[in-house]
Amino acid sequence: MRRALILWALLAVHAHAPAQWFDDPILDFSLVLPPPPDKHVLLRPAVAWEIKANPASYCQGVAEQDGHAVWKEGCVYWNKAKSSCTVVTAQKTSHSLLGHLFLLCLQAGEPS
Repeated sequence: MRRALILWALLAVHAHAPAQWFDDPILDFSLVLPPPPDKHVLLRPAVAWEIKANPASYCQGVAEQDGHAVWKEGCVYWNKAKSSCTVVTAQKTSHSLLGHLFLLCLQAGEPS
């Protein structure tokens, strides 16, 4: 019942959202289900958030990382030994972009 209600709410928002929302690369209204805890590569990571002009190039250049992933207008890099991630976005961002980057953090960029 709860899932049906959530799905209904998402569809209602999607149907009434202004057209310009769908042209914005940092907005994503698709349904995202987080991976189950047994699929998390990083358990309870310490998460930091930085704002940079060019997130993708910044993440690529960070020395102390085990890997990084880019999602639309942001990126995330992680350190498995420290169980930490840093989410990097531009000044303009969205909750959906932050959410996708956090999920990439939990999975250390690996598909679930």
